[in-house]
Amino acid sequence: MKVQKIALIAVLTAAAIVIGILESFIPSVGIPGVKLGLTNIVILVILYELGIVEAIFVNLARVVVVGLVRGTIFSMGFLMSLTGAVLSLGIMILFYIIIKKFSIIGVSVIGAIFHVVGQIIIAMIFLGTGYVVFYLPIIGLSAIVTGVLVGITAKLVIKTGAIKKLRERYNF
Repeated sequence: MKVQKIALIAVLTAAAIVIGILESFIPSVGIPGVKLGLTNIVILVILYELGIVEAIFVNLARVVVVGLVRGTIFSMGFLMSLTGAVLSLGIMILFYIIIKKFSIIGVSVIGAIFHVVGQIIIAMIFLGTGYVVFYLPIIGLSAIVTGVLVGITAKLVIKTGAIKKLRERYNF
């Protein structure tokens, strides 16, 4: 792997981490636990512009580093974030690479919904009750809204061609 590509991935990882930390300080508005998912802008751009392996690396690095910085590593919140991130990226990869019938906005919405599903699974395990699933329609609806916003933003970032220009300039 070229040094230029490693440097770009490092910068994008740092951006995802900073956005993740900043977003963790934004209080939920109206619905407890609901976040905008702004780091998924970075993850989607990486998935579409650099590839699967890079998106997986940045996504996992972001979750772990944010957990370490916030002091929540291995807590219920960390495991909810990790499970949501892994499940959402897995499904986004499936829809982007294999199914290929969805736009980046559709892939973002599917990812947001499955992020919430992953969080609900962990909450059910930690709390020892299936009643948490009744929260799914409420946060699922918010996931659709935030997924659309994140997808539109990622599409606009890709449309600028910044990553593509860097790839062409440094031949990676």
